Amino acid sequence: MASLREVPLPNFIWPNLKRRDVGPAGEFSRVLHWMGVIAAGLCLLLAVEFAVEGWATHLSRDLVAAAVALALGARGLRYMLARE
Repeated sequence: MASLREVPLPNFIWPNLKRRDVGPAGEFSRVLHWMGVIAAGLCLLLAVEFAVEGWATHLSRDLVAAAVALALGARGLRYMLARE
């Protein structure tokens, strides 16, 4: 049985760098990807705050959906522009 350290993480959790030379569009897509991840994290943080307060649970659910859409959309944009 392999230990946990020997098993690599799947690409959808932690992407491996596919190519070193991606050009300006690839670099721009990487910046957009991480900006989207940061925005998604802020949406999740705000969603937790609204859920804890209790008066805006419907907005909290919408923010969670927006966070998922931001994270996946930014990742997809990175894959399209950087071709990795």
